[in-house]
Amino acid sequence: FGVRTEFGPLALRHSRIPYLLCFAFQKMASALRPGVLACGILANTYVAKLYMSFGIRISGKIGTDEGANASKAQLNEAEYSGPFLAALLYLSAKGVECSYGGVIALLGQVVYTWSRIFGLPIFPIGALTRYIALPMLITSIYKTLD
Repeated sequence: FGVRTEFGPLALRHSRIPYLLCFAFQKMASALRPGVLACGILANTYVAKLYMSFGIRISGKIGTDEGANASKAQLNEAEYSGPFLAALLYLSAKGVECSYGGVIALLGQVVYTWSRIFGLPIFPIGALTRYIALPMLITSIYKTLD
């Protein structure tokens, strides 16, 4: 790769990073079947509910800003987990091997929920990935229809 760009050889080396990320995502997505992804969605939902019950309500933080933020995050997570679970379990029952939409859905749920709860500024990325995942899952389901 002796090619030099206007930014020097360092820029070329770093330009491979998106390729490597895409390769890693593809390998991860092919290893995770829709049923496994559904278990991940359900586990995230369960942990969010546990946090709300024991980390917020029992500790008396329900009237605080932290409690209100955690409540909003958990409710928003619950709003999306139902359709994601239904779609992933359907795809699993149909024997679909890989669904990129499922991987994106799981990552979006985890990133949104926990970054919102802990006040990290990346929660919009999690929200956006869920908007991307849902039409991908709809397309995967549509392809299975006879």
